Amino acid sequence: MNKGEPKNRSDLFASSGLMMVVTYTFFSAVLIAEIFVMNWERWAAVVIAAGVIAAWFVHLRAAGSEMMKIWIFGFLMMATFFYYGTHDTSTFDLAPVICVVILQLTMAGIHSLITLCQSTYYLTMLYAIINSASSGTKFTPLIISRTLLHLFVVTLICWIARRIIDKWNEVLHQSDEKILTLTESAARLNDFIANVSHEIRTPINAILGICGMGLADEKDEEKRANLVSIENAGKKIGEQISDILDYSEIDRRDLANNCEDYMLSSVLNDLVNELSGYRKKDIELIIDVDASIPSVMNTDVGKLKKILWHLISNSLKYTNEGGIYVHISSIPHEYGINLCIEVVDTGIGMDADQLEKVYDSFYKADSGRDRRTGGLGLGMRIVHGFVRSLGGFMTIESEMERGTTVRISIPNRVVDPGECMSVKDRDKISLGAYLHFDKYPDPNVREFYDRMVRNIVKGLGFAMHRVDNTEALQALIENKKLTHLFAGPEEYLSAADIMEDLARTIIVTVIANPGEITLPPHSRVRIMPKPFYCFPVVGVLNSKPDDEIEETEIVSFPDARVLVVDDEPMNLIVSSEMFRRYGMIVTTCESGMEAVKLCQDNEYEVIFMDHMMPGMDGVEAMKRIRTDRAKEKVMIPIVAFTANAVSTAKEMFKQEGFDGFVGKPVDRVELERVLRRLLPAVFVKIETVKSADAGSFPAQAAPVHDVKETSKDTLAAHVPGNESPDSLMKKLEDIGVDTEKGLFYCQNDKPFYISLLAQYAKESGDKLKMIEKALSSSDLGAYAIQVHSIKSTSKTIGALSLSESARELELAAKNGNRSFIDENHSAMLAEYDELLSVIKSGSLTASADDSADEGAKDPDVVFEFGPEGDASEGGERA
Repeated sequence: MNKGEPKNRSDLFASSGLMMVVTYTFFSAVLIAEIFVMNWERWAAVVIAAGVIAAWFVHLRAAGSEMMKIWIFGFLMMATFFYYGTHDTSTFDLAPVICVVILQLTMAGIHSLITLCQSTYYLTMLYAIINSASSGTKFTPLIISRTLLHLFVVTLICWIARRIIDKWNEVLHQSDEKILTLTESAARLNDFIANVSHEIRTPINAILGICGMGLADEKDEEKRANLVSIENAGKKIGEQISDILDYSEIDRRDLANNCEDYMLSSVLNDLVNELSGYRKKDIELIIDVDASIPSVMNTDVGKLKKILWHLISNSLKYTNEGGIYVHISSIPHEYGINLCIEVVDTGIGMDADQLEKVYDSFYKADSGRDRRTGGLGLGMRIVHGFVRSLGGFMTIESEMERGTTVRISIPNRVVDPGECMSVKDRDKISLGAYLHFDKYPDPNVREFYDRMVRNIVKGLGFAMHRVDNTEALQALIENKKLTHLFAGPEEYLSAADIMEDLARTIIVTVIANPGEITLPPHSRVRIMPKPFYCFPVVGVLNSKPDDEIEETEIVSFPDARVLVVDDEPMNLIVSSEMFRRYGMIVTTCESGMEAVKLCQDNEYEVIFMDHMMPGMDGVEAMKRIRTDRAKEKVMIPIVAFTANAVSTAKEMFKQEGFDGFVGKPVDRVELERVLRRLLPAVFVKIETVKSADAGSFPAQAAPVHDVKETSKDTLAAHVPGNESPDSLMKKLEDIGVDTEKGLFYCQNDKPFYISLLAQYAKESGDKLKMIEKALSSSDLGAYAIQVHSIKSTSKTIGALSLSESARELELAAKNGNRSFIDENHSAMLAEYDELLSVIKSGSLTASADDSADEGAKDPDVVFEFGPEGDASEGGERA
């Protein structure tokens, strides 16, 4: 390659070889014809034809580089050109022919190829001049001028060709630089998104965990409503973070499919529960599932859930009246089935221009100042990316003010070909329905419900006797011996006495939104929460009249020993309380090395391991524990417990050897699923209770064996000495700490916030020593981990300025920017020391003896701080 030519030149000029072969073939055909017309050497026609065949043979063969082929074609063309120029009649035809060839060879983008053409022309002209002189040709002024003109024209054309190639290479160089810049920017953006995800998920995990604990304990309805609002807001933030990460993976084509066996009933049950906070009471959601779908299938369940979630939630956003119809069916294939999903809504619809842009990133049909819906505009882009990743396809049809229809087909492997739903004692069931679909003003909704009911009856294989007024209901009861009756809320209210009386002998179920109707005391009528779909119907049909009404399964894991490993104490606080509520015996530690030592001396049923930790990270610690246990032939399930939420993370942890994956913030359903799968059956306890008695967590508690004293009870400490919490918080605000933000992360629990301040200061001594050690030894990796810890914990207590300073130092350490660290490290430490001095000042107003006495009187744990920030309990100074 010539100097100055870009690396991707061969890609741009890849078609030049074919063009050269075509041009060579054309000129050779013309020359062969001229040989016969002009009666030149006949043997030359054979040689030229052989050259054309050889050229095509070389071109069609896969062997050899493109550059080598171009040079072969170039030499063949020049050899043919020289032969053509050896004849007197061709002398003044050489210039136009070579000019055409040069311009065509310019497409190859090779300077030396132009030089070959120019040299061949000069050589051929020299031969022609010598040949003419030897044959006695008289060189008239006209011949001389024509010869000079041709030489000038060819030289000019060669110069132009070189200039064109230079300009192309210059443009390509600039493109290379821009592509490299954009690639680096995209990589930095992806790293930034991953870091942002981790940083935001950590406090969100704390918020959701504390909300869950509060909801389990709180009895006051107003406070419970506030907690629910905070929990919903936290979940929404978590969903948006997840969307950004999903989009980032799709955009850089870095998706990994984590396929596993699943049951459609479980997927839809989880989905319906998650959608409960997004549904509008006046918008009907109808889910229609074909009974013929296989019982157990295999695909990436996480992606399937998100596809359904985005499709339905998107329809809910843009539907102001009417409803949404979701139809799920299957088509058998040799590899299994195609799972077909159709989502139809009666929303605002889209025009042709909006349909073209629907897959664009961040596109929202109502974007701008007057937009009517929330969201980031990534939903359909994510759905499209996930569907393609799973090997499926997607179509969208829409009309303005007529609604939208989305159809998706996703290949699935069949694990259990049995039907996804079945009814026992089918012959004994006599089903009635008091459903008046004409009450819905939108004819589409009436059609949706009618279609869904017909599919349920057809799929399950029995008849349904449906009526739509009280008189017909009375006649149905008299003439048919019913075993089950389904009714709508308005229908129940119109015949409440009849149904209450009927519920004494058969199962009567009302399909209604939560709070839509109130049943009388001791009523035996059951309420099935909307949406009305097949799996809850099958559950009712398989139950008996004497079965407990409105029951919920509560799972716990009493006496199961769990080790939680995380370098962030705040995460350990939430995790410890969460596992304790499941009745588990919790041990916590803050490093991989400590976890290895604990596993050498203790037995655990399961270990939850964070990934990013200083010293020994989670992967290395897991492998060390595996090696130690292999000697005893005892395997402990180890679960990756991290805020890294990209799809490749789960696959990476699986390949490394982890037995499961639970992301942060913790999804309780996913956590329980993992625990139920990994723990021995003896530790899994399932209780059935009335729904009204079911809290967010099991109402159990077990001891917490915290290596670093991080249990919630231990940390519910007050400020020692004479200073009040309010006075301490005022001092913190004076130095710029956003205590309101800190309280927000602590669920506005002031004692809890004060305890976190104590924990923050308690750890400062070790952190400072490790930071200085890393800096003095120029270990920027260790330095980044330590300032990362200061960044996240400072943010949790509201020290936002310090958190930002630590963030900048962390970024500099990751980029190897030692000069920035040297310039800004001292300023960050000064800010850190100021914060610690204020926190400690609130703990040292009493004397050591007074503190000891008070510690003896007060059953709460009291933290006291020495000069280096070490802590002891019970009022004894370290």
